Formats: sequence, C-alpha cells, structure tokens
Amino acid sequence: MICGVAVVWLIVFGTPFESLEMEWYGQILKWRNEHGLAPPADPNIVHLDITGSDLAKLPTLELEYQSAAEIIRRASDLGARVIGFDVVFARGDETMSKPILDEIGRAAKQNRIVVLAEAVVPTASDGNVERIRSFPFRDELQPAGLINVKPDPDGTFRRYAYAYPSSAGGYEPSFALACYLAWRDLKWNDVISSPGPGTLKWNELAADFTSTEPRELNIEPGLLNFRSPWIASPPLGFRHYTISQLDELCQQSGGGQSRPLDNAILLVSEVAPGVGDVGITPLGASQPRVLLHSTALNDLIQRNWLRRSPSWFDALAVVSILSLGIIGRLCRRTVPLLLLWIVGLVLAGVGSALVFFKTGWVLGTPTAGVIWTVAIFAELGRRQSYEFTQRVKLRATMSLYFSPHVMEHVLKNPGSMKPQEAELTVLLTDLRNSTPIAESLGPSGTFDLLNQVFEAQTKAILHEDGSMEHFLGDQFLSYWGAPDPQPDAADRALRAALAVIWGMESLRPGIDLRVKPLFGYGVALHSGVALLGNKGSAQRLDYGIVGDLINSAARVESLTKHYGVLLLITRETYSRLSHPPMTRVVDKVMVLGKSIPLELLEVRHPFSHAKFEEIVTRYNAAFEQYSQGAFAEAQKNFAALGVEENDHPSRLMAERCRELSSEPPKDWQGVYGLKTK
Repeated sequence: MICGVAVVWLIVFGTPFESLEMEWYGQILKWRNEHGLAPPADPNIVHLDITGSDLAKLPTLELEYQSAAEIIRRASDLGARVIGFDVVFARGDETMSKPILDEIGRAAKQNRIVVLAEAVVPTASDGNVERIRSFPFRDELQPAGLINVKPDPDGTFRRYAYAYPSSAGGYEPSFALACYLAWRDLKWNDVISSPGPGTLKWNELAADFTSTEPRELNIEPGLLNFRSPWIASPPLGFRHYTISQLDELCQQSGGGQSRPLDNAILLVSEVAPGVGDVGITPLGASQPRVLLHSTALNDLIQRNWLRRSPSWFDALAVVSILSLGIIGRLCRRTVPLLLLWIVGLVLAGVGSALVFFKTGWVLGTPTAGVIWTVAIFAELGRRQSYEFTQRVKLRATMSLYFSPHVMEHVLKNPGSMKPQEAELTVLLTDLRNSTPIAESLGPSGTFDLLNQVFEAQTKAILHEDGSMEHFLGDQFLSYWGAPDPQPDAADRALRAALAVIWGMESLRPGIDLRVKPLFGYGVALHSGVALLGNKGSAQRLDYGIVGDLINSAARVESLTKHYGVLLLITRETYSRLSHPPMTRVVDKVMVLGKSIPLELLEVRHPFSHAKFEEIVTRYNAAFEQYSQGAFAEAQKNFAALGVEENDHPSRLMAERCRELSSEPPKDWQGVYGLKTK
C-alpha cells in the first residue's frame, strides 16, 4: 500500500523530497570531481578574471571602460571568436563609452563578436521590474543575453534557463545562449523559432562543415553539469586568465601565427570579493556566478546535459522496491530485515551514482530510499500486530465476495446451517444475446464485457446498501431486506434498478461495434418471502437465498424481452413502495409451471419513451377493455398505440386480442396463461 500511494503521489504531484534529492545530486557531483570522473570542459570556453588587484588599478569609471576596451582589443588579437562581458556597462555616458564601442567595431571587422550582459531587476518603489542594459543611449544593440539566474529555494544555484519570456512576446536568450549563438555565427532574431511553449529550434552548421543540422532546446530550467569548482586545472576545469596574463599572452604571441585564444569564447567577469556576484553551487560556496553561464555554455556545446529522471521513472523505481519486499518477507527476524534495509540503501546509492556517471541521469534515489525505509519499518510494525492485520486482510478479502451486510453476518455466525426467513425484494438482471456476443468477442472480449456490466451493476446495488448473490453466468441477482431488516427495501431496490439502467446505457457507446446491435438486457423486481443462509456441507458452504421468490423473479425478468421493455416490477413490489412512481400495468399472466398469477408493471425510467405519460394513459384504458373481455375494442386501441408510438407491448397485446377475439376464452378473469417460460 505504501508503494502504491507513493507511485500515485509521484505521478500526480512529483517528489516531496526535492531538497533531499538535490543534496544527493550535489554529493555525486563532488565525488565525481574528486575522483576525476567528470567529463572534461570544452577548451574553447575561457574565463578572464578581473581580480581585486586589477580593480585597484582602475580607481575611476573612465579607467574601467578603457580597460574593457583594451581587453576587447587584446582578446581579438589573440583570436577569441566571442568576447562575452558578464558586466553591464550602464553607468558611463557616450563619451566615456567611446573606447569600448570603437573596439567593438574594430573587433567586428575582424569577425569577432562582443556579447553584452543585460539584467532584469525589481524596482524598489512599486515592485515592477527594470531592465539594465549596456550603453542605454544606443539604439543599435550588440548581441546580448540576460544574466538573471534564480537559485533553488535553499539558495543553491543548480539550474539554468537558456531563455526567458519576453515582455514584448516570445523569448529572449540567456547570456550563455547568446554567447553560443554568436560563436556559431547565428543571429537570434533571424534563425531562432519557437514551435511550441518552452521550446526553441534553429539550424546550424554540422560537424562536416558542409551541411546543416537542426537543434532543439528546452528552455525550462535544467540541472547544470558542474565539472569542477571555480578554479580547477584542465581538463576538468575551464581555462582561466587574469588581465596581466592576457598581457603576457599578447607579448608572447607578438602578432605571430600562434594565437592561444583562437576560436575561443572568452567570458569576462569581475571576481573580486564584494564586487563580483557570487553564490552557492553544489561544489562550493562563494562561487562566482559567471561559472553558471560558462557551465551552461559548456553543456550546450557538448550537448551533455544532466537530466532529472521523470516522475514515471521514479514511480517505476518505487515499484521495484516490491521485489526487495518479497525478499524481506523471507527475513523472519528483525536483524536480517534491518540488514536488508541497509543493503537496499547501499545498492540504490551505488546504482544511482553509476547511472549518473555513465549517462548523466539524476535518479530519484532519495525518494525511493525514503519509501524503502518507510516500507521496512512499516513491515516491522506489521509483524508486531500480525493477528490484527490478518483480520483486516480477511475482512478485505471477504468484501470482494460478499456484500457488507452478508459479510458481517457470516463473520458473526461462521458455519451456521440455520436458515433465516425474511421478506425480501430481489433485483434480477440478465444480458441478452450472450451466446452470439460470446461468439463475436471470443472468451477474453466476453469476459471484459461481463466485467464492465457487473461493475456498473455492482456500483448501483452497493450504493443502495443492497446484498448480492453470486454472479450467475450473465445474470446478476441482488436483494434487500436481509440479513439485516430494511423497511424501505422496495424503495432501495427500485432506485438501484434505475441506476442499473443508467449504468448499462452509459456502457453502450463504448461497446464493440460488432456486438452493439446485440447488446440488450432486462431488469426485474419482485418481492416476497424466502430463506436465507448457508447452503452446502460442513466442508463447503455457500451463502444465499432459497425459495420460489427467485424462480418467480427469473420468470419476470425473462418477460422483459417478451414485452420489449427494460424494467418490469410485480404488484408485490409496487405495493411496498412508499412513493409509487408512474407505471402501467403491462399484463396479468400465469407463467408456465406456476399456479399464482403475476401482475407486471412497467416503471418510468430515464430512457423511457418521451411520451411515456400519454402512452400509459392510453395503454391503461385499452388494458381495462382487455381485462373486461372487450377484445375487439382493446385490439383497435392497442394497435393504434403500437403504430403511432412504436410501442412493443401495445403491438403484442393487439395480436393477443386478435387471437382472443377469434376464440373467446370461457370464464375470462383477465389473466392470460403464457405457454412458454
């Protein structure tokens, strides 16, 4: 049960242990980094770190802008394809910004692209957002990307979104995606499309440099595939340079052919304490947040993302716990069961770590571990209350075979062979054309159809607190009034009969077309006295009803087909109803093998003829003529009603009146003797 609830919860609501799973994800990242198992970072991604000592040499904003211009010039000369500034140049005026803008133009002539950062920040006054962009005085914009990255609720940066909804409609790129597109010589507005919510598509040059290949990107925040902390030596970490080291590279190259930044994406950021933005990542605290952009860029280039396993897979993992649970049932003592619990946790942890290292999938192992722990300790609790649980299980099992009232009676009087006499109202239904239906559907299809039929009927019966006999082939027998007295048994039975009709008609649209024309049924209600109790022997008992009441109900049900109606009740049931509904007396008959006549009534139901009230009035008038022996007049009225309203009972009675008119019976009492069952 625990696993079942967990599976449903995972599929519908997702994992409730997200924070625990993210801690596990971070721990695996640390192990992978410590043991050198992480995939190497792309060598084309390079960081230029503006340190505290660099900033100390730039006491004014004008010097900072001049330094930025110098960085662009030197990076371009060293072959950098893209220079991305994780710095927003928003404070300087046009004169102060001129050196940077000039170098941007010079770089463009060398086929070098400068990508600028933009940020969306909330305003302090009204809670709205404000966009901060570089060189706000310019209408013509450089390629730019948003640097906004949201942490998880615990403050740790683990996820990255490659694009964000734009206030103008559509999407706009993140800083990492803007750098990637510039590196691939793609322009956001020209090549990017959004075929659906949360998806971006474009075509880019393939590895053979002669053809294009489609790319598709999910912009929902995804887990970052951190290779290493901020400063780490290649191959796991990114290459890092300071401004002074960049100067040294320029001097060493001397304008020659050797360009160490050839085709590189150079990400420029301030990393001085108190100046650059820092945050917590799974690999450490106080990590410069530019690492988020470079890691996302690396994932995009290598197409090596981490993927969180979907909820259905987590649910499947929870289901697999059941196999361990089977082994646990063999551990009859507490200590072996606890050892199994520990082994299960270890195997899950090792297995999920291996899957992570090999495939990049982040499995919901902590969730499965918690559920496994709960299951183990629930099993320990179960063993402490074994007898109680067995009783509950026995009761649950019996409820599948007995109605609630019957089950309680059997549990109170197990094995009793003394029958109980009770006044009952029984409901009997039967499926029409079961033989040709079975031939068309085959055993499996017939079984499925019967289960659907019995399901609809069972719901109707139990909703009215009825008791059920066994399913008899394609028949269904239920009763009210015993084993516990029910003064309103007839009322409950009638409501259940109407619900059965509603349920059966609701099945009709979904029935196989091959047998839909054959699908039909009849419902009968009859009341009287019967015996109720255990039947059989000391070795095998069956609880049920014995008496002529059942035989009479079966005859009434078979007559629903004869008269072409869905529901017939007897006068015995009708007289017990507290609020009798609209009915018509369909017939008074003596069925074959019986000495007591049955008065049959049709009750109005949700699928009755639209003119049922008018039909009842005309039919009852004709039936009164028939009862008094005026067969000719009754035939005329029955025939007219049968033709005008397509009423099957009227047509049948018209034919009977025609026969009786030709040979009038002696001593006519209004009761017709049927020659068949």
